[in-house]
Amino acid sequence: MDDQFAELPIDQLTEPWVLLRPVDTQAIDYLEMRDSIEARGFLNSIAVRPSPRKPGKFEIIDGMYRWKCCKELGRPTIPVIIKHNISDNDVMALQIQANAIRPETTPMEFARQLQLLQKVSPGITLSELSSYVKKSPSWICRILGLLDLNARMQAAVDRGEVPLENAFRLAMIPSQYRNDYFDKAKTLPVNKFKSIAIAVVKAFKEAVRQGKLDAFFSEDFVPVAFLRPLKKIQVEAAEFAEGPLILAAMKCRTPLEGWKAALQWAMNLDPNSVVLQEKAVRGKTHQQWTQDKETQ
Repeated sequence: MDDQFAELPIDQLTEPWVLLRPVDTQAIDYLEMRDSIEARGFLNSIAVRPSPRKPGKFEIIDGMYRWKCCKELGRPTIPVIIKHNISDNDVMALQIQANAIRPETTPMEFARQLQLLQKVSPGITLSELSSYVKKSPSWICRILGLLDLNARMQAAVDRGEVPLENAFRLAMIPSQYRNDYFDKAKTLPVNKFKSIAIAVVKAFKEAVRQGKLDAFFSEDFVPVAFLRPLKKIQVEAAEFAEGPLILAAMKCRTPLEGWKAALQWAMNLDPNSVVLQEKAVRGKTHQQWTQDKETQ
């Protein structure tokens, strides 16, 4: 049956069978919407379906904020689009789609909504989930991966302290080592943190393959090249503060050796940078990260 447009009594509508985002009646968005409806009425109809649980009622699919505003304002009716043949899963998927385009929906909220859809539909495949919420399978896998972060990291992601791409990469790092890279995820540019995260994951997989988890990162460390910030290079070009130290540390005797040292410094591959990078990458001992895992 095709969609139908109607004006329904407020008390004929009910809340969705599952509500992914509760209505915050104290939020600025809600108060502005209420004032707008009071002054100018409706610009868009809300979406509903015949309730499968309450005969004669219509369940809201999308439009809870507008419905709450109408109830608060004492409006007797509300314009709706009645959709037919909509399943419970469809209701959840439509809510997730609507939340995905709202800037106030945080990455962690979206991940939890996807997880809830999986729980109420245990047999749902990744392809079906992708089709439901209109997102690519790879994006869904990455956003769901955020749920593997601990509570402190998830809160930082929601506050915008960690770039989303860095959060995805942090979630790929074995949980035992995430605390070591959490600050880097917050402060490093995306391309730099990506290189570090890839190196960590690669080294961990190799340690698993060789059965050397107790000595994870204890052998064959390979530093990762990444450029220093342009401002630091410009300061060094003007002041030559680190240059003499680098040349001495690398025992440069010819212009060619000096040129090579300068390039290595620019790529964070000079001796001091390599020591700092190896110290960070090696992380904690097996005993330490086992204890961390137990307390997470």
